[in-house]
Parts: sequence; C-alpha cells; structure tokens
Amino acid sequence: MQCSKICLPLVMVTSSVAAFAQSSDDSPYSARPLEEVAVISRRVATPVVDLPANVSVLGNQRLRELSAVHIQQALSQIPGVSMQRGNGQESLPAIRSAVQTGAGACGSVLVMEEGIPVRGAGACNVNELFDTHFEQAASLEVVRGANSAFYGSNALNGSVNVVLSPDVSDHVRVELGSHNYRRLGAATSYQTAGDSLGALFLTLTDDGGYRDEAGYDQRKLSWRHQHRLDDWTVNIGATMTRLDQETAGFVIGENSYLDARLARQNLDPEAYRHSRSARAWLGATRQLTTDDEVNATLYIRDTSMEFLQHFLPGDPLEENTQTGFGWQSVWRHQQSASLQWAMGFDGELNALTLTQSQAEPTPGSDFLRETIPTGIHYDYEVDARQLALFGQMEWQLTETLGVVADLRWESMHYDYDNLTLAGRTRDDGSECGFGGCRYSRPADRRDQFQHVSPKLELRYQPDSRWRWSMRLADAFRAPQATELYRLQRAQNVAELDVVNALSTEFAVRYTSDQLVASLVAFDAQFKNLIIRDSDFFNVDGQAVDSHGLELAVQWQINSAWQWSVNGSWATHRYASEQLVGEVNLNGNLVDTAPKQFGSTQLGWSPNTGFSMQVEWQHMGDYFTDPENEHRYPGHNLLHLRSQLKLNETWALSMQLNNVLDKRYAERADFTSFTGDRYFPGQPRSVYFSLEWHH
Repeated sequence: MQCSKICLPLVMVTSSVAAFAQSSDDSPYSARPLEEVAVISRRVATPVVDLPANVSVLGNQRLRELSAVHIQQALSQIPGVSMQRGNGQESLPAIRSAVQTGAGACGSVLVMEEGIPVRGAGACNVNELFDTHFEQAASLEVVRGANSAFYGSNALNGSVNVVLSPDVSDHVRVELGSHNYRRLGAATSYQTAGDSLGALFLTLTDDGGYRDEAGYDQRKLSWRHQHRLDDWTVNIGATMTRLDQETAGFVIGENSYLDARLARQNLDPEAYRHSRSARAWLGATRQLTTDDEVNATLYIRDTSMEFLQHFLPGDPLEENTQTGFGWQSVWRHQQSASLQWAMGFDGELNALTLTQSQAEPTPGSDFLRETIPTGIHYDYEVDARQLALFGQMEWQLTETLGVVADLRWESMHYDYDNLTLAGRTRDDGSECGFGGCRYSRPADRRDQFQHVSPKLELRYQPDSRWRWSMRLADAFRAPQATELYRLQRAQNVAELDVVNALSTEFAVRYTSDQLVASLVAFDAQFKNLIIRDSDFFNVDGQAVDSHGLELAVQWQINSAWQWSVNGSWATHRYASEQLVGEVNLNGNLVDTAPKQFGSTQLGWSPNTGFSMQVEWQHMGDYFTDPENEHRYPGHNLLHLRSQLKLNETWALSMQLNNVLDKRYAERADFTSFTGDRYFPGQPRSVYFSLEWHH
C-alpha cells in the first residue's frame, strides 16, 4: 500500500484527537524556549546570546521533535552546515566549505562529545560523527568557522559538540520505520546522597536499508555522573559504540539517482564497515575564591575500525586503531567587574596503527592489475603527541562596548614507524610493472608542527536586545597522519605544513522573548591547503577564498505557532594555480559547494499535548568536478512530523520524510574513471515511535 494512502489520514486523525490530549506543564512538546546555553566555546555553560554569532545550538526540544535517524538530519537545521549523508551511518563534513573529501579532509571539522574529541589528534576519520551518542543528546552545539582559543587543530572550518545531561527523566522510546528500521532508546537516572546524580543511556538500532544488500546494526551505551561537594564539582562520563554496517556504494551513470530501480541497486554488495569506540573521562572543577576557578579533565580513548574501501580499485581492506589519553585544564580569574581572563594547558598522547591490504587481484585493465597488487599496501604505527597553551581575555570597555582576545600555541609531533618494506614495491619486495606500484611507503621518520593562532572580537550592545560584533580569527589544522605516511606513486616523503584560515566576520543578533534572529557575513582565506596533485603527490600550498551570509531565525509567533528558518548563501573559489589535466582551477568554483542551502520549519502546538511541524528543505545546485563541467541540479524536500501526548507518561510521534517522494541525491560526484556517480536519497519514509517517560 502506498504510504500516502495511510500517512496523510493518520495525520488528520492525530490532529482530530489532539484536542483531547491531556495538558501538562512538563510536557516534552510544549512551546520551545528560545534561550540556549553552550559549552563548546568556553568549556563552561554560557548563554548563546553571550557567545560569538557563529555558535548555534539545537536544544532538547528540537532534537526530540526531529528524532533524527542520521545526525545529518539534525545538523542540517543549522546555517552554514551542508554535511552530506553517505550510506548507512556514513557522512562527509561541510561547515562553511565544500564537502570535505580526501585523506585529511576530516581534519577540517573538530568532532567532540562533552568537549572531548572523539578521535585522536592527527587521526581523524571522515565518518567519526557516528561515534557520538547523538540519539540521546540534550543538545547539539556547532561553531561555524574558527572556534575560540580553547580548541586548536582540526577546528579549521568548524566544530561539533554532542552533550548528554546527567539530569534526565527516565524514558523508553521504541521506533519503527520504513525499510525494516527499528530503534530502542532508553535512559534511567539516579540520585544519591551528597548531591550526586547521574544517568545511563542506551540506544540499539537496526536498519534494513533501502538499498540492496545494505543496512546496519548499531549499539551505543553512555554514562554520565555529577557529584557536588563543598567547592568541588566532579563530572564522570563514558561512551561506548559499536557499528556493523553492510555498505552500498555509488550508483553510476548520469542522473541514475532518478531511476528507482538503479537507485536501489548496490554495485558493491561485499562492502562493509565494522567500528568500535570507547571513551571515558573524569573532570573536576573547584571554586578557589570568589574570583578564581580551576577545571581539569582527564580522558582516555580507544577505537578500532575495519572496512572495505569499495571506492578504490581492488577494494582494499583498511584496519586502523588508536589508543591514547589526554587532558584539558583551565584557570579562570575575574580581575574586576569589567575584566576577566582564562588560561590553560592541554595535551594528548596517542598510539595509532593502520594497515591496508588486498586479498584478490584488481579487476580491470592490465595497468590497474599490475600497479595495484595483492598483499600489504601499508602497515605502520605512529606515536602522536599534541601540546597546547592558550589564553583568553574578555574586557568590557564601556557599558556597550567589549573586546575578547584569544591566543593559542600548539605543537603536534609524530613518530612514524613503517612495519613493512619502504618504497613502492609489492610486500615481497618485487617491482610492479608500468613504472612501479601505486602505493608508496615512506621510511621511518619524525615530523613536528607548531602554530600560533590569535583571535580578536569587538562587541557593541546598545541594549538588551541588539548586539553587533566584528571578529578576526585564525584557525588551523596540522597535517593528518594519513596525509604524511599514506603516499602514492613516486613520492617517498610528504613535505607538508600547517593548514590555516584567516577569517573576518560581521554579525548582528536580535533577542526578545518571542524572537531570536542573527545574520552573519563572513570572509575566509584558506592557505596552504593539502591536496593530491596530478602526479598523485600529497602537496600543500593551495588556496581557497570563501565568503557568504548566514541567517537564523526562531520566532514564537503566539502560544500555538512557531516558525524558524536557517539559510546560507556562500561562494567558495580556488585561489591558487592548480592544474587538472589542461585546466587551471584558479578562479573556478570549488566542487560540491552549493551556493545556497537551508530549511524552514513551521510548528503548531494548539495545547501542551500535541504538536506538529512541517519542514521545507532546500539544497542548491553545485558543480561535481573541479573543472566546473558537470553539475548536480539540487533538490527540495518536504518533511512532516507530529507528536501526541496520550497521558502523563505515554506519548506517540510520527515523522514522514520526503513527503512528495522526490528522487534526489544525498551526494553527487564526478570522476574521470566512473563519470557521474551518486548516493541516492531515500524515497518517502515513515517512522512511528511510542515513548514512556517518568
């Protein structure tokens, strides 16, 4: 039976019974509060209105309404974020930039949970957002562009922080949806003597997948505990995740995503991904005096991943691990009523391993078969060390004018140990034909990078509603281990340096009881970008210029109606000499960088027992190749959600995604080997949930 025959009547029935829903002041579906707090910028809960305008927060209410199957569905509510969803739980990051691809692309966005990076310094993974427990998040925090001095390497284009609260009500939520989708979410809280509280969170997900021979099983378990004693506040936490995914790759051919049969096919049925992660931390804050506070956090991390690289010739297998520990520390001092400052010392030590191997001969031409052999391609270990000193000063010059100055020094050191033969030979030392093997293994070496990053913000606040700001910022990232030691062709050493971005922002924010609105104009110059050139060497020295506008509005029209919108208009252009074949990319638009995208939501809550939201989502067109010769036309989607409170403890919800059953692509790309290729978007999908909360 077509979904449209059952879903729309269901919505009307739900609407008709809404009037009989019981009301309660603590309903999870009551009118959305406009004020939010965030820890992502200063490592302490701060009202968002007091933070730079490039900070956005999705609060608990919005996250419950969205009940996102994939974190991309939540992050798409934030201006400047055009992250692309892959198959299963995979994704590609994009904050104020083109979609990031390549060995070190993940280094452009810092992904954290409770302010702690989910992957080790120098060893990011482009899909690492699936290691966060976003399904149980109390809030999702995003910094667009440069973060404060509290964070350094990898916070180049932006930062994402997932926050779970130890102060949560007990609940169990069961969800069923299209394509054999099932999810169980549960939380239980406790409170002990001595002002202690905590919570355990569990999420179990099984997705049959809408494409052939694809789907995933995912398990997540988290613990949060907080204890207060005299002048001390102690926070303890842990998160463990497991992902077992059968992966579907690209569909091939121009506009193939428009064909329902082709969109479901899986040309890589053998592809898979297994990922395990575990993190734990202990943080303590002490109020030394009325003017001084210190905070220190120790954390440990262990991850492992195994996946078939279906996007490479020969489908080689990658296995990687990382084990390490780190610390974050900060001392805050209130110098006077108008001056406060903070300073800190952070560090991290990690042991990284990576192996790439291939079991079967490479199909295709003689060239591919000869240059991409079976056996070991890479096998290495890296000991990575990150150290940083930082400071921040906030000075209220007058009643209306303030300044914030940041400075961070950071050092990144790698000690690389090659565990197999150096060079571009087979693993037995024999030479490949056609000039040598594709994969090149550098000999043992050490690399070190340092960078000093300043930031300056001027704020003008004439009254309690309006705030204007100008911000100058330097952001950076160190080269990732894979960029340095996973080489190709004749390259045996990658001489790389720090990537940095110099940005200027002008922003205005308006805040009232019913309305929060912000408009940000930014200009960013990315220098020393790392690419793989036409000789397949990892090189730096490239540049991209970006500028754009970001709009965010939340309006509580009246007690029943809410409206919100987020929109981004930006251009990203290559700004250095770079040849691809006979084409010089200088001045071209960066591929996979839509000029405009965003969404708008209209919500209706006639009483505290019922709510409904309709969302229109827009993705603009973009080039799929750097030569600007192939294009994806973009798409528009319509989504519908409703929530119904049955009584004080039970609630139902429904969401209908892609209401009009639009054929679209989550990701579009073009390569000289395959031509046009796509990750097709999901057809119309419906999800129901039943929740008990206490």
